[in-house]
Amino acid sequence: MQKSSILDINREVSTLFRTAKSIPGLADHTFGDWERTCESLPAQLDEDLIRVAVVGAIKSGKSTFLNALLQGDFLKRGAGVVTSIVTRVRAGRQLRATLYYKSWEEVNRDMEQALVLFPAPAWRGVDERFDVRRDRERVGLGNALKALNADQRISDDARNRNMVLLSCYLQGYDTVCRFLTDRPVSQQYQADGFIEHWKFSGNEALAVYLRDIQLEIDNQALGSSIEVADCQGSDSSNPLHLAMIQDYLRMAHLLVYVISSRTGLRRADIKFLSMIKKMGILDNILFVLNCDFSEHPSIEELKSLAARVAEELSLIKPGQGLFAFSALFNLFSSQDGHLSDKDRRRFEAWRAEPELVEFSRQESERFAATFHEILTRKRYTLLYQNPIERLNAVNAGMANWIGVNRDILSRDASTAGEIAGRIRKHRERFDQILLALQSSLSGVVPKIREQVGTDVNRFLDAGAGEVMKAVNGFIARYALTPGAHAETLQSGGFSHALYQVFQEFKQALDAFITEQVNPEIIRFIAAEEEKVRETVEAIAAPYRSLIEDAYGEFCFLMKSLNIPIDCTRPEALGLPSAESLMRTSGLSLPPLATTIGYSARIRTEAILRRGFYRAVTRFKKALKKPVEVGADDLRALKEGVKRIKQETRQSFVFHLRDYQENLKFAYLFRLSEVVAQRLSQAVTEQVQAYSADFATLANQVSSRQVDKEQAATVLAEMDARSRRVAESLLRLKQEVSGIA
Repeated sequence: MQKSSILDINREVSTLFRTAKSIPGLADHTFGDWERTCESLPAQLDEDLIRVAVVGAIKSGKSTFLNALLQGDFLKRGAGVVTSIVTRVRAGRQLRATLYYKSWEEVNRDMEQALVLFPAPAWRGVDERFDVRRDRERVGLGNALKALNADQRISDDARNRNMVLLSCYLQGYDTVCRFLTDRPVSQQYQADGFIEHWKFSGNEALAVYLRDIQLEIDNQALGSSIEVADCQGSDSSNPLHLAMIQDYLRMAHLLVYVISSRTGLRRADIKFLSMIKKMGILDNILFVLNCDFSEHPSIEELKSLAARVAEELSLIKPGQGLFAFSALFNLFSSQDGHLSDKDRRRFEAWRAEPELVEFSRQESERFAATFHEILTRKRYTLLYQNPIERLNAVNAGMANWIGVNRDILSRDASTAGEIAGRIRKHRERFDQILLALQSSLSGVVPKIREQVGTDVNRFLDAGAGEVMKAVNGFIARYALTPGAHAETLQSGGFSHALYQVFQEFKQALDAFITEQVNPEIIRFIAAEEEKVRETVEAIAAPYRSLIEDAYGEFCFLMKSLNIPIDCTRPEALGLPSAESLMRTSGLSLPPLATTIGYSARIRTEAILRRGFYRAVTRFKKALKKPVEVGADDLRALKEGVKRIKQETRQSFVFHLRDYQENLKFAYLFRLSEVVAQRLSQAVTEQVQAYSADFATLANQVSSRQVDKEQAATVLAEMDARSRRVAESLLRLKQEVSGIA
């Protein structure tokens, strides 16, 4: 509603410009930044989004919670755990699902990394890049996967994620091969075909080809300018999936963390919440205990569980409340009359438990009130405050322009010319201040770049930076446990044992980077963003006092000329957030989720070492010296781990340098330029209310090129319109004042 009011006011202000240009002699007159402000404002409102991330462990009920929030079964519940999908939901004019697919390059890169040190490589060339589009590659990989025994498909008592990944890619190939290309593509399902997207999001073999999903729903459950995202489980078996979630969480304005009442707070939850705390975003979070009525024999038991979970959460975030309700019951309630027989029986059984239902209803209402209050407040701060202030400055300037020119029309030509000269001189004073400000801002940007660049180099230095130290420390501490792979050596052979060792190391390293390193990088970037903002605003501070002095001089001039204008002191226009600037300027952070590359050289060297140690063993046997069974394979594995560590360091150095340069040049350096530009623009908009070209009409009057009577009529109409705009802006500010 506020958004439509702002757009209506913006149209009214734009009408003032057109009306002014209808005055004879002013057809070519321009109102400069005022007009540009009004032209860009609708796009700004459309681009700004309040982002809500729904997160939690796998099977905690995130999709059910979100469906209940949206009052319909829009998301497929229980999507595969090997996928890295973030499903984004927005309001739309019709029901539509847009699926964004990986490119062939991304697919092949995923599979290539999963095949590093794969235990059965005979079906492919040593130096050949894998390409799933080649028939012999798919057939060879399929046969190799079938040849692996059950032990080789299991790791840490679960399906080996690389085996699952490779199998899913092969199974889904025939379905997606007809529309995937060398570039990422998208596919849409609309209206009655909307539900077809479930075939992809709910099927591991197809979901693995997806990058993410965007849904648009055509009901009133989700307000405009809000995006809610269903994120993959925090305990995903692939740490890189968690890194993709981190990229979204950094952009989110509110997090809703869902905990299942069947399990309570799990180790995976504690681990994930600790990571969020390190990222510095734990302040913007709501906790939901998703209650399964079938699991709780009484209301007392459920309340006891909720109290225990709340107490455990307080250790992570003191004073944080918990909302306990059944998302599935709420979803069924919103669909009453359209439930399957099975779901209706469950719903009726739950409704027969009045205490549970009433407790859930009260908690649901309490959550809804808190949720919408936070969103409304954040929406005002992010979306509405800046546009309202900008429109207020523009309308105040137009009111002054109208008032000055109405007075000029009442003067004779000679007096009008004199007034025009004095106003022009005053305008030059403002222009000088703005020019000096812009010069100072352009001078400070190189200094910011130098300072920020030094910070980034120190933090991400590939030799002695904090990140590299942490990763090197992890690599140095990681040790092979020989006994853990003795059975694998016997049952699967050396190649499989080497593959298992490598995958365990890579999984541990990816988890360390995601859980320990990435949160520190996020905190560092946030600190650098704030440094950029504070430095730019500090440069502008002295000029604000100069502007106030010039503003006082302007009011004195108007008073001396007996021209009545509004001399209310203007409100300072602040800088938009870094996140808002990113969206409106095309800036983007380099993604945290980046795979560290490995080559197959590790296998070659390990096998050569194994051959050497076996030769030594045979030599010892020939000399009848004692030989430990399997010692040569274990020694070769140890040497293989050393080589893996060495290549990891080299690969990570390359990755870190690439990230370091991207962070500096593609983001922070450009951010400093955008922040300086936006501050200059904000000050210019504010100043223009008191330094506009008031003299144009005066010149026309002094040269007798304007019909005074016609101009007076137009200005009277504009004055009435401007007053209505001022009243509308005041009402809108009062309406949202309770939100801020």
